[in-house]
Amino acid sequence: MTQPTTSEQPRLFVAVPIPAELKAKAGATVNGLKRQLPFKKWVHPDDLHITLKFIGEVAPSAVPAIETALARIAARSNPFALQLSGAGTFGAPQAPRVLWAGLGGKLQPLKSLQADVESELAGLGYEPENRPYSPHITLARQYSGTEPARKDALAGLFRPEEDTPLEWTADRLVLYRSHFGRTPMYEPIRTIVFHAGG
Repeated sequence: MTQPTTSEQPRLFVAVPIPAELKAKAGATVNGLKRQLPFKKWVHPDDLHITLKFIGEVAPSAVPAIETALARIAARSNPFALQLSGAGTFGAPQAPRVLWAGLGGKLQPLKSLQADVESELAGLGYEPENRPYSPHITLARQYSGTEPARKDALAGLFRPEEDTPLEWTADRLVLYRSHFGRTPMYEPIRTIVFHAGG
């Protein structure tokens, strides 16, 4: 029996989107970083997001149930304020595997939202993540420099200022599909606005 190809099985994840103006600001900041911090893969500004749940490859017939689960979450969720706040890395300090932008604002509603997504999708058979949730926005992956990564290059990044606000209201979930080899790489296939109370 022939196995379905990857193209027939969309690779999906659930995320909170970033507004276009903040994507542009983050993109400009990242362009300045590229000269100081060589990473192999830089995330396209249009692909910036806050991951809530990586689902992986699913059969097309499974997508409607995922969308229905996300709609249930949106129906009991309220908007909350977030902001870009600082930057850092995951992995070995000298050669980190991920460069990220941090988040501030109402982080507890974000963490509760992520837990809700995990719970709903676990009910559909998708294994919950076994690590504590660490909300962030991935900017780049796989440090490739010959010298240790310069932590001083991250100092002062994404610090809210009165004339350049970094805040926004998180008010929706997006189900994204990944397309390897494309730029931008992530396609929103369903957006569901929070509507608790009506």
